[in-house]
Amino acid sequence: MPTRPHLLYAHRARHSRLAAALSCLLAVCMLAGCAAPRIAGRAESEQRLSPCESAVEAASAGTERAMSADSPVTMRYVAAKQAQHDWLDVAVQCPLRFAEGTMRSAQMQYRTQQLARVLGANSKTLTVTRLDSVASVPIGGDALAQAALADDRAGFATEVLAGRFVSGVARDARTTPLAEDGTLLAMSENHKQAASQMMQLSNGARDLRQKLYGTDELLAHSANVTDPVNGLRANTVAVVEMSCAREEMQAIAQSTRTMELPDDANAVQQAQQGLLQLSLLAATHAYTAFDLGYPSSDYAVFAADDDE
Repeated sequence: MPTRPHLLYAHRARHSRLAAALSCLLAVCMLAGCAAPRIAGRAESEQRLSPCESAVEAASAGTERAMSADSPVTMRYVAAKQAQHDWLDVAVQCPLRFAEGTMRSAQMQYRTQQLARVLGANSKTLTVTRLDSVASVPIGGDALAQAALADDRAGFATEVLAGRFVSGVARDARTTPLAEDGTLLAMSENHKQAASQMMQLSNGARDLRQKLYGTDELLAHSANVTDPVNGLRANTVAVVEMSCAREEMQAIAQSTRTMELPDDANAVQQAQQGLLQLSLLAATHAYTAFDLGYPSSDYAVFAADDDE
């Protein structure tokens, strides 16, 4: 059946109008930057941060606010107080960033106390000196044995220093009061007890503690000593505490890189709580060093990382 001329013309006209409309739509989309069609919910799931990423983002933002000279002191104080907790979350949630999270929490703890003094506020420190409430940790026994060695060595050093300052053999404006009021001896006992508790949690790992260690450096430089890691000269007790913190963090960080959490939700919570206590213990040693005059700036506390 032959096609009628007017029907053919109408058909072609409709195609021409459709093609023109599509061309116009394409041009508008190109000019307006139209997004390609997407599956509902896909972008949201791709943008959702992991617990580690969320912790790092919050901690970094809080630290920036806490250190900003442009912000009021009160805002800096509030930011630092929150950041000290957020960096602990990083230590627990990020297997590769245990040491960084722990040390930065210590920095923010010290920053919190600095700003609290400016404001005349009473801010409690996040100190953990022993592991009395820890039933288990997701850390290998060898790593715990190395950490225990660090605490035991620090316990011996603080005991030796306490004896020298109490007897009057050595004098120092920072250390003498700690010896006279029993603080140094209490620190020594806490170090040794923490070391013993870590060995109990190590599931039979070889005990590396020696109980007695060399005293030449302590006797020669009881008040101030040079930190062999970065060449900084600081209060001897502060260097002892910082060295202990570094050794503990390094030992534990080596184990967290291959850490596997259990499947059971309750067991995961218990494991993370144990890891948090270990982080707080090391952070407490670092904070104590800062409080005794050890520099809290990155150039001092992350110097060892730059050489790796």
